[in-house]
Amino acid sequence: MDAAKLDVALAVAQDAARQAGALIARRFKEPRAQTTLKDKSVASIDLVTETDTECEGIIIKLLQAAYPDYELLGEESASEAGGYVLNDAPTWIIDPIDGTTNFVHRSPEVMVAIGLSVAKVPVLGVCFNPVNGDMFTAREGGGAFLNGERISVDGVPQQLNQAVIATNIGYGRDPKSVAHTTGTISNLLNANVRGLKMSGSAVHLGTNVACGRLSCYYECGPHPWDICATAVVVREAGGVAKDMTGGPLDLVSRKYIVASSDEIASRVIACVHEPYPM
Repeated sequence: MDAAKLDVALAVAQDAARQAGALIARRFKEPRAQTTLKDKSVASIDLVTETDTECEGIIIKLLQAAYPDYELLGEESASEAGGYVLNDAPTWIIDPIDGTTNFVHRSPEVMVAIGLSVAKVPVLGVCFNPVNGDMFTAREGGGAFLNGERISVDGVPQQLNQAVIATNIGYGRDPKSVAHTTGTISNLLNANVRGLKMSGSAVHLGTNVACGRLSCYYECGPHPWDICATAVVVREAGGVAKDMTGGPLDLVSRKYIVASSDEIASRVIACVHEPYPM
C-alpha cells in the first residue's frame, strides 16, 4: 500500500479513535461501569463493559463506511464469536479499550488501538488515550508521532542494569501460567534490571517504549488487537517489534516483544524465553 493511501487511512483511523475516545472520556467520569466476565468460569477475571462494545461499534461503523472491502477484527466481536482468523487481506485490527480493568477502576492507563495489517504485517497504527488526550500515530515509512511531534527511542539505556522493562501479568491464573509469569519476573530481577513496570495495558506500555520512557515491553499471551497498532508505532520510532523467539513479529503467535533496539530485546528474551503455557 503506497504512502498516500496510508496517510488517508491514518486520518480515518484517528477520527474513529477520537470518536470512540469521546465516549470513553465521558464514561470515565461517571459512576463505576457495570461489568461482566468474558469467560464465565470461576477463575476468570477478564472484564468487559458496555462501553467496550459500544466503542467497538463506533469504530467499526466508521471504518466500514470508508473501507467497505477491508476485513475487520475487533476484540469484542471476536470474543463474542468465540475466535478469529487473520488472513492476508487488508484488515483493520481494533481494541476499543485496551485496559478495561483500568477503565473500571478509574486508572488513566486506558487506550483505544486501531491497527491495519496487510499480508499479516502491521502497516499503520493509532493509539489514543482519551483520558489524557495522548495520540500516538504511525504508518509504514512515515515515522512515529505523539500529538503531532516526532518521537524516537534514541538514547534509551541498553544495559539491563540501566533499563526499565515492562510487562503485564495477563489473565492466566492456572499454576503453569502463574509459574511462568513469576519466573520471568524473577529472571529479570536476578539480571539486575533497574526497574519493572506494569500498567495493565499492552498498548500503553508499548507506546511508552516508542517515546523513550521504557527500554522494552514483553508479554506472552496478547492477541492481534493488543499489539498490531503499537508495533507500527514502535517500529517507526526506531525500535523493534518481534516474536519472543527472536524472529519476526507474528500477530497470532501470542509471544510478543517490543523494544528500543535489537540489543535490549535480545537481553530480555534471554531472561524470558521459556514457552508460554497456552
